[in-house]
Amino acid sequence: MANQIAREEGMGPLERGRLRYKQKDYSAALKAFNEAVMSSTDQMLLTALDSRAAAYEKLEQFMPALRDGKAMIEMKPKSSKGYLRTGKILQLQGKEALALQIYARGLAKVPSGADKERQLLVTLHAKLRQVLKPGKSMNFVELLPFELALMVCHNLDMRDRVICLAVSKGWKGVLESSTKLWTTLDTTYARKPVSLKSLQTHFRRSHYTLDRAIITLRANIDAGKMKFVTRTCKNLRELHIAGNGIIGSALHSNLPGATALQAVSTSGCTEVPLHTVQMVIGACHKTLLDVKFLCVQGSKSVVIPGRWPRASSLKTIHLSGCSESILDFDGLRDSTLNATTVILTNWQIRTHLIDATPWKALEHLDLTDTQLNRLPDFPSTLKHLVLSENRVLNLGPNEARPHPLPLLEIFACASTALDAEALKAITAASIKAGNLKRLTIGDRMVNPNTSCITDEFPACDTLEELSVANMILADRQAMEIVALYPNLKRLDMSGTGITGVAVKRFIESGVKWLRINGCDSISADAIEWARGKEGVEIIHNLMSRGVKSRASARFADSVFGSSFDL
Repeated sequence: MANQIAREEGMGPLERGRLRYKQKDYSAALKAFNEAVMSSTDQMLLTALDSRAAAYEKLEQFMPALRDGKAMIEMKPKSSKGYLRTGKILQLQGKEALALQIYARGLAKVPSGADKERQLLVTLHAKLRQVLKPGKSMNFVELLPFELALMVCHNLDMRDRVICLAVSKGWKGVLESSTKLWTTLDTTYARKPVSLKSLQTHFRRSHYTLDRAIITLRANIDAGKMKFVTRTCKNLRELHIAGNGIIGSALHSNLPGATALQAVSTSGCTEVPLHTVQMVIGACHKTLLDVKFLCVQGSKSVVIPGRWPRASSLKTIHLSGCSESILDFDGLRDSTLNATTVILTNWQIRTHLIDATPWKALEHLDLTDTQLNRLPDFPSTLKHLVLSENRVLNLGPNEARPHPLPLLEIFACASTALDAEALKAITAASIKAGNLKRLTIGDRMVNPNTSCITDEFPACDTLEELSVANMILADRQAMEIVALYPNLKRLDMSGTGITGVAVKRFIESGVKWLRINGCDSISADAIEWARGKEGVEIIHNLMSRGVKSRASARFADSVFGSSFDL
């Protein structure tokens, strides 16, 4: 006894407990570990809890051992220790299926290489899964390493994940072990209305960490269910509505509870009343960063001012009108002064002179098909500017010249009446600064009295992409235009009168991507020759056979029209 006391003299409670545990005096060890738990913090506390659980285990006191295991997991969810201890105790209790879930949860939570014990977690999970394997059935997900099984599950759409829950215990264990599989609610592939019970189950699997919802009208998420989504999922940051139909009060009346919502969007076939858009912005004005409504129905006859709520947090605004709706541009601008990207397409904007300069941080502005007839005032911060499909847009002789745009990288004015003077005035500063990269300037009239092509097109050494689609151009003019841009890599000549002679010149000058749809004068041999060149991509289809017709002038049909990532 004296020797025992001498050995323990100077030892801390954790060391004393380990000594007694080694001597198989588990009751004395438990007493020492209790002292260690009471006096330890952080990593030492984790070790003390693990040691005490081991002592409880030896004394067959499994419930307090499980409590310590749970405390370890809650304290250090990214450490293997808690999952290993809890899983072992559950196995001793004969609860192998529950132990398997604990091991699986540990593999999902503990990053690879986080600690030395993670490999033991992998081994124990694989062994126990093999023991629980029913009969001789071959379930591939049970044969895969846990990380690979999760990768497979991440590539399933939401409907397939739900179906796979019923395949086997192995599938269900893998699917339910990772909350990341359930942080998105996606009803895209739902074939029938989604019930409230299904929503509750989904949220429970995500541990109520849902941050993204893609809701289709076919899923029949009514006002009550939408309210449940926004009130229950406090981490919801992104909401997208899709499907054929109209969404109104079911959307905006239930958003005030979505305190973290940063992005709201609807698809092009989901009609949204303009007042609903305004109420959505008002409901989430403190957190909303991005709105995208692609089919907004507003008034066709009058502008109703004062309806836009102030939203200083908004950075990206994308609104596409339908049925010639009228937009209160000034009201929208004055309420969203911190916006950096504004895309307003297919609207009637009846403001005499559009002034975009109050947007002090604006970088991307798209006013496609907004019935403009004169150039707006632009802030000097612009990098992307799109004015296409405004047929009567021009720069009158008595109008002020546009402010310099030295940062401009992309400019599009296809299907407008802007002439060479306007084109050069808008792009001069950016060309001088070496920033201009892309021009989409097709479907405009070239002055037939101009003998020098440089009078109509601004030369630019930095330009990499050019579209002059649907302009009246022959080989000579087309080649002279391209010669103005020595670093050109992508070129759209669709709907022009060029032949194989011009195609050969373009490829030899370094063009790597060439679109020539509707160019009926180009022979099949010339196209095959171009396609045979290494690293060259040719986009070509004949619009007619034997009948030469100009394509309908539509900017949106151009690859350049669809490639503006604003």
